[in-house]
Amino acid sequence: MKLTRDSLYRQARSAILDIIKQNTEFMSKLPSEQELAEMLGVSRNTVREAIKSLENEGYLVSRHGVGTFIIYDGKNIKTNIAVLESITNIIVNHGYKPGTKSIYCQKRQAPSVISKILNLEENDDVLYIERVRTADDDPVIYIEDYIPYIDGMYEKYQESKDESLFNFLQNFGQRVAFSNSTIRAVLSSKHIQNELSLDGPETLLLLQQVHYTAKGDPVLYSDSYFLSKKFEFNVVRNRLD
Repeated sequence: MKLTRDSLYRQARSAILDIIKQNTEFMSKLPSEQELAEMLGVSRNTVREAIKSLENEGYLVSRHGVGTFIIYDGKNIKTNIAVLESITNIIVNHGYKPGTKSIYCQKRQAPSVISKILNLEENDDVLYIERVRTADDDPVIYIEDYIPYIDGMYEKYQESKDESLFNFLQNFGQRVAFSNSTIRAVLSSKHIQNELSLDGPETLLLLQQVHYTAKGDPVLYSDSYFLSKKFEFNVVRNRLD
């Protein structure tokens, strides 16, 4: 199988991902970089770049001098919690069509707890957004977002409701560089059950994040409720010694 079109890196990544999904046994070994380069007709550097991307996304783990191993089990949408990536990209990278529905947007005064998190003054406004993200039209995440308000934000969001918030913020000169995140298990409320079309209470993964610019300015706080039967967060932990 020789690669001839589009970005060689993207095609190499796609081809390697196909190999991973056909060999879902946990910790099965991936062919070597040299073997993959020969199979795909690309350089080892291209293969290495594709493997690194898939490692960051939680599909693979590499051990120097030993090899690269598959840690994808094929059940859930899996993402590496140590890598900050938009939900849109996570859904796309797993082969699903991303979407957004049940959108509610309002300019409002920031609650006191949010003002403290976002370093706002008393009576400052935020753009508050409630939305449900979908994968192939199935609801998978309910999100509440708070953004320090900049003139024109409400109108701009009305024009681009399906857009990634990372991209939306860049329209206002706010580029997200990193986040401080916590994750815990919660039971769905009746409101969230309705938004995610659940038959009853279910355990969700609540990801609470404060997003910052490279200068350390907080530009977005979000509570994201992930269906635990659809999403899985992983991180590879290495010993220090």
